[in-house]
Amino acid sequence: MNEYVEFDPALCNVWRYPGGEVGVRAVGAAPRKLLARIHSSDELLALIHYLDAVQGQVEEVLIPYLPYARQDRVAAPGDPLAIAVLARLLCSSGVRTFTSVDVHSPAAERAFSAVGTSLRNLPAAPWLQRFIEHCQRSPQQQVWFVAPDKGARTRTRALAEALSSAQRPIGLIHGEKVRDPNTGALAGFRIDPQTSPLQLERDALVVVVDDICDGGGTFLGLAAALRESYGEHALNLWTTHGIYSKGLDELAKHYERLGCTDSFRAGRSHERLSVLPLNLVSA
Repeated sequence: MNEYVEFDPALCNVWRYPGGEVGVRAVGAAPRKLLARIHSSDELLALIHYLDAVQGQVEEVLIPYLPYARQDRVAAPGDPLAIAVLARLLCSSGVRTFTSVDVHSPAAERAFSAVGTSLRNLPAAPWLQRFIEHCQRSPQQQVWFVAPDKGARTRTRALAEALSSAQRPIGLIHGEKVRDPNTGALAGFRIDPQTSPLQLERDALVVVVDDICDGGGTFLGLAAALRESYGEHALNLWTTHGIYSKGLDELAKHYERLGCTDSFRAGRSHERLSVLPLNLVSA
């Protein structure tokens, strides 16, 4: 991804007016390909203002962690379809080609297409492969991927198929949970006995695989369910986008190794955390 230029103070000055509005002034020529790590609404507004200021110069924007991608449906009455709102806002910038990494669901690509733009989704497989290499004790070690809930099963299966080989097939374990759409509260963690193995090899490498770790509640509940089904087995956690809004200490009590890309600049560090740079892979 070295062909992308980072959206930073070298490209524009960003400030806040006394009334709270975000101000932007472009500096010099804009790059043809822009890498924009967006972690707040202010940063999103700054990006849109910048793209308008350099109208026509930027041909493609790579947004590794796509904001609002988790709000891909109306979960409760009164909710907006936030990913569609984001697509319309970015379309207003004049750019018609966007790229992201391990987007939460296909709904994002449909939302961008609906407003006349394209969203290219880069799968997490190359970075996940590096994480497995960090964790694996030998090339012959059996590997199992864990999908934390029903919504993650398609993504996890695709990653397992992409990284499996005749010498190292990757098995699947399916987790389940219940989330209250009004409060966000999580409950009902369990391993689906109909689609998961009844037992695991003692030295198997077990990797929970998902796109985002925010507060981490899903993965704490899942760790308990995995131990209930398989005993005290070493667990590892890969999430492409590591927000870790509640820190890493609690997760580290349950997972031997944590992994993510550097798509989200959370400023987190921990002895058990492996952060893999996006530029390990060519876009």
